[in-house]
Amino acid sequence: MSQLYLCCTDRSFNLGIFILKDCNIETPEEPIEINVSKRVDVDSVFVHYLMKELFLSDLYRTHFIQNFTKKHKIELLKLYLLPTKYNLIDYNWNERVYQLVRERCELDHTLSWLSTLGGAFSALGDYFATCAETAGKISVHQLKLALRLRDPSIAARCRLYLSLSLIQKKKYKLARWIIEREYENAKSATVIDARLLNMCRDISKLRTTPHNHVL
Repeated sequence: MSQLYLCCTDRSFNLGIFILKDCNIETPEEPIEINVSKRVDVDSVFVHYLMKELFLSDLYRTHFIQNFTKKHKIELLKLYLLPTKYNLIDYNWNERVYQLVRERCELDHTLSWLSTLGGAFSALGDYFATCAETAGKISVHQLKLALRLRDPSIAARCRLYLSLSLIQKKKYKLARWIIEREYENAKSATVIDARLLNMCRDISKLRTTPHNHVL
């Protein structure tokens, strides 16, 4: 069974000596004496992938050993690690991800702000028609953000907020259609959202008072 000694080193010290065999990779327990060796200058990042492949692939390791022991008659291969020429961080991709993360943070912040503002106008919508109208517009803006975030649960809540505004404006048929649609979608979802179902039930159970209306 053929074998090859592999030594990884940089300018300061040896990083490790390995015994490459057809079946596995070992580390020598005792000092070794080598007659024929060869030094190869390699990129430090390349060495990482080379060692990983030598550990994982028996076929690659066997051909690697045979190439140096039989073809070049070498007993020890010294890999001299050089500083990498390539950026270890993909800055272009990092910039794209950064923009996506920042956009998500800003959308979440805006959605929370609109939710607070919309709740205030919705509460006043029982008393003032203009507030009910404003609450409906805020719900539409929230829905646009939820769709951009690709969050179906938040989008469903925004449509229910809109239906509440429609009730305050006495547009009962459209409000009923929205509530029934969201209720059916929530019931047939893969993951049942109990809070969403309760919202549908609560809005549909609104009773007539001096300041609000029912479907």
